[in-house]
Amino acid sequence: MYLEDIVWSHRQEEILRLFAADNDEKRHRFAPMKNRQRAFIHSLAEDFGFDGESLDPEPHRHVLLFKTPKFVSAPMKTLAQAVRIKRAQLNIVAPIHSSTVEAKPADEVKYDYNGLLLTNVKFGLTEDEVKPLVKKSAASIDFDIIFLSNDDGVGLLPSRSWETPEQLTTSLTGLQPLIASEMAKHHIASTTTLCQFDLSGVEPRVVHVQGKASSSFANGWSQVAAKRAIPMQAPQVKPVGQRPIYTVLGSRLAEAKKRKQENEDRLRKQALKEEVIDDWENEAEQEEQEEAALGSSAQGL
Repeated sequence: MYLEDIVWSHRQEEILRLFAADNDEKRHRFAPMKNRQRAFIHSLAEDFGFDGESLDPEPHRHVLLFKTPKFVSAPMKTLAQAVRIKRAQLNIVAPIHSSTVEAKPADEVKYDYNGLLLTNVKFGLTEDEVKPLVKKSAASIDFDIIFLSNDDGVGLLPSRSWETPEQLTTSLTGLQPLIASEMAKHHIASTTTLCQFDLSGVEPRVVHVQGKASSSFANGWSQVAAKRAIPMQAPQVKPVGQRPIYTVLGSRLAEAKKRKQENEDRLRKQALKEEVIDDWENEAEQEEQEEAALGSSAQGL
C-alpha cells in the first residue's frame, strides 16, 4: 500500500506522529475512506500502539484511533526507512547473475542532508507563497525559507536543532515526497530534492543535491572531501558539554537573519531622518516666505 501511493501514505504517517506527540489528544477520527485505506491505517496504528475501530456504514465508514495504556511512543523508524531496509534485505538474498561487481551510482553514497532545495521555481515567488504549503506538508517541523543567490533556487532548512545528522536526514527523507507534491501541485517549483548545504557562511551554499553527481558542485564538495581525507595526527577528545554541530545550524541562520533585519532597520531610520530634514527645510522656507509677505504688507500700509 505504501509503494502504491507514497504521498498519501506519508501524509497518514505524519498524522499519526502528530497524534502520538500530542499528550492532550486521546482520540483521532479520520475522514471516510476506502476499505483498503482503512486496512492500511489499522496496520500502521498497531506499530504505534494505538487501538482503533471502523465506524459507520459505507460510504461514510471511517477509522477512529485512540490511545491505550500500551501506547508508549511513535516508532523510531519511518515508513521510508522500513522500505529501504526491506529492499536491502532482498538485495542480499537475491542471486547475483553477473560475475563482475558494478560500481554503485553516485547517489548511493551516503550524504548528511540538512535541507531541501526547490529548483525551477515560479517567477516572482515570495516567502508567503511557500510557507503555508510547507507547513501543510510538515506540520511538526518549522523551516527557514532561504532564497539563494545566482538562481540556485530556494532552500528549506529546519529551524530547530538536531542531535545527529542521521536523525535530520531521516526526517527530511520522510517529508520530501509530501513537500515535493505540494510544490508541484501549486506550480511553485518543478523539483524538490534533498540537499546538503554548507552553513558556515552568511548564506547557505549548495554542496550536494540528491541524484546529481558531486562534480556539479565540485568547489564545495571537494573541500569537504579534502578535509575528510586529511589523516588525523592524534585522537581528538570531545570537550565535555560540547553540542553536536547540527545543534548550532539554526543559530547560524538566525544570526544571518538578525544581521539582515538590522541592516533593514538602519536603512529605514536613515530614510526617516532624511524625510524629517526635508520637511524641516520646507517649513523653514515657507516661514521665510510668509515673513517676507507680511513685511511687504506692512510697508504698503
